[in-house]
Amino acid sequence: MRRYVLPGERVFPEGITEGPGSAFFAGSLGDGTIFRGDVATGEVEVFLRPDGDGRQAIAGLDIDGHGRLIACDFDGGQVFGYDLASGRLAARHALPAGSLPNDVIVAGDTAYVTDSGDPVIWRLSAGPGGIGEPEVAIDLSRFGVADPAYLNGIVAHPGGPLLAASQGEGGVLWRIDPADATASPVDLEGYEFNADGMLAEGDVLYGVTHRGETVEDAVFLISAARLAPDWRSGVILGELTDQAWDFPTTIAKVGGQLLVVCSQIGRKDAPTPPKLPFEVIGTDFPAWL
Repeated sequence: MRRYVLPGERVFPEGITEGPGSAFFAGSLGDGTIFRGDVATGEVEVFLRPDGDGRQAIAGLDIDGHGRLIACDFDGGQVFGYDLASGRLAARHALPAGSLPNDVIVAGDTAYVTDSGDPVIWRLSAGPGGIGEPEVAIDLSRFGVADPAYLNGIVAHPGGPLLAASQGEGGVLWRIDPADATASPVDLEGYEFNADGMLAEGDVLYGVTHRGETVEDAVFLISAARLAPDWRSGVILGELTDQAWDFPTTIAKVGGQLLVVCSQIGRKDAPTPPKLPFEVIGTDFPAWL
């Protein structure tokens, strides 16, 4: 187990994504800071401070094919883009009132963003010309999804062009075809895949899930499912847990490690202070058969 310390007393990290080489980026729900870490050196530093560009609480992160970090501002209802080389602000787009952008995945020259406030997935162009204005890629209310659906994690099929998005309310994993804006539940034989962050690694989907009715009694897991090639169904391979994971929210693969973000988000608005330091924990991938 390897530990990567995020400096600060009110970090409450949420999102993470793999960067170039051995780098990773993580965002703060506490104040919108974005950190850059390196699994080779173990060092973590502030990449972007909340210096007046409007960032409030950073959740999901991903990097597009043109050297830009795309960041979801959950509390601010915005999506940001930053140049990785300079840290310069490349884009700032507001979503409609009530939107809570949670997670983002880049597929080709398009970024897809889940919304925890409305049952929709947003699409933003992310080509060489810049990051475009958000538009609705798919409205899941058309497929019987309640409002709000608390949409959370999202991943892209390695062979394209499919997406999978998790629904916190009800624990449904949705298979989404953005080409024709259709969606259907992935058949996981009744398993409740109420994932926060997710990671697609080959034909295995990993998701940070939980069991329990309240924050106090919640048990957090990393659930793994082997999906069929068309992502219409899957078989649960197993569940991982570790006492070191303090309210994990999401995961990433960096330098061959499985990085787990320990958010402590249950203490963000509670009288109980967080346990310092805030950490991202690296562990080995399980040897699923």
